[in-house]
Amino acid sequence: MFSQTELIYSIACTVYVVTCLMFAAVRWFHVCPGAKENKSYYHPDRKIITLLYAVPVILFPYIFNPASHGSWLLVKGYYPLTHLFYCAVLLFNYFGKVKQWERWHLSGIISSVLVFASVILLFAVALWPGLQISTAMEELLTIIIFSVGLLMTAYCGFAMWQVWQWIHEYSTDNFSNTEDFPLTYARSVLIIPVIHALLVWPMVLLDSPTWLAAMQIMLSVFNAIFLISILPSKRKGNPLEQMIEDNREADIEEALEQKLPTEEENKNCPPQPGYTPSKEQPDTTPETSNIEKSAKAERKLKEIPEQTRQKIADGIEKALVKQRLYLNPNLGLKEVVEVCGYSQAYVSRVLREQYGGFFDYVNLLRCRHVENYAKQHPEVTKEESIIKSGFKDRQTYYRIKKHLFPNDAQDE
Repeated sequence: MFSQTELIYSIACTVYVVTCLMFAAVRWFHVCPGAKENKSYYHPDRKIITLLYAVPVILFPYIFNPASHGSWLLVKGYYPLTHLFYCAVLLFNYFGKVKQWERWHLSGIISSVLVFASVILLFAVALWPGLQISTAMEELLTIIIFSVGLLMTAYCGFAMWQVWQWIHEYSTDNFSNTEDFPLTYARSVLIIPVIHALLVWPMVLLDSPTWLAAMQIMLSVFNAIFLISILPSKRKGNPLEQMIEDNREADIEEALEQKLPTEEENKNCPPQPGYTPSKEQPDTTPETSNIEKSAKAERKLKEIPEQTRQKIADGIEKALVKQRLYLNPNLGLKEVVEVCGYSQAYVSRVLREQYGGFFDYVNLLRCRHVENYAKQHPEVTKEESIIKSGFKDRQTYYRIKKHLFPNDAQDE
């Protein structure tokens, strides 16, 4: 039978495990209305967060026998080994996918091997019947816990730094949709790993089951709050299938080819009446320091050779006019850079100097497409023309049109 203190420890661990499993179940089965067809876009971390929140079930040896030294080593090692690793993986999995940043995969795999090999070892020690844990074995397990735990803390720090860099990178030079990168969410979640570190490491250093029980209750409350906060999608885009091939229906293709700007027009990007290129982004406030850094970095670039500049302009034309990538409402600068085959700094500079900037030029093409599509398809609604042209909704279209053509009266 448990003593009263051991019963409290067991209950605290049970509450924590149950809330984690409930979190995993809700995260897996709940999808926001309108997001079912594009789960990977609206909830890019859904699968991995479900898996990670199901793992605490391995703590059951401590629930059933909190007096066991092997069970204590398992639960003591579980938190520093996994929690900051989870934070890093979730940051990379969510924001890495948003940014289409693939390098987080390899680091995640290597970290997973280190973490789960250590956890499985502790789990085996806790379950091994009649195992007598010697002083040397305990010291070895403690070294593993501290070494891998500190490594995962550093890995989490790197993940936080990378997301912080992405926050400062956010600007109209990288995104064509003002709501594509969840900027506010990114800023708010960076505090979560800090909270976990402040809870976990004192428990490990103090070697205190009482601290552990208090921490588990606090983490259980945090699980409920965190789940409620992440249920609504943080990305507000309206992903349509990317249309990058020229094999459209013949009647639509011919009509649009007649109305789309010529190569020479797009190369020089002649503004329509009332169009004023602007670096401002509607409804966003880019960091002043970010703009200054971008300007300094650009001044450091050598003058782009004319031949290179022409090739970049041809690549921009190929991506945005011929392949019509602007029809993708979540288009980012990276996709255009891949088509051009030159550095992002060069492509961004040519876009800024010859086309008024990535954000302005992409949305100028979208505005033109709205008018062309409506003329060629008088039977469709204005809303449908707007959506077919790469805007996420009517409000975004009118806001951006007002931004691009401030002298024109806004259509009703």
